[in-house]
Amino acid sequence: MYQRVFRFVVTTLTILTANLLTTFLADSLISHKYEYKPLRFTLIAMLIITVIFYPLFTKLEGWLQKLSRKFLKAGKSLAGRTIGLILVFLAGFIVLTYFYTDMWYSINIFKLIFNGKILHLF
Repeated sequence: MYQRVFRFVVTTLTILTANLLTTFLADSLISHKYEYKPLRFTLIAMLIITVIFYPLFTKLEGWLQKLSRKFLKAGKSLAGRTIGLILVFLAGFIVLTYFYTDMWYSINIFKLIFNGKILHLF
């Protein structure tokens, strides 16, 4: 059971991280699309995306598994194996939520949390 939950945590964080990076890169590339002719831009953007994301996707899940295992060791010693896994997932999810809200809305959720205004976003 624990291995399934661990796999879910790593896969979820991998998907969200990869999507965040893909969206960021696509937005950055699209901001330059009017500087080139359409077909030239499309081919250049496709090449850049492939060169960046091919190695990233092949390594990302491994990196997240290693990172998760390190966090789990720290969490396990503090709160036990299952609770440590939950804490790692929540920490990763909160960090990704910060980056998504910053990218999509230019909102710093940590400032809102510390100011007590986080409920205004719901």
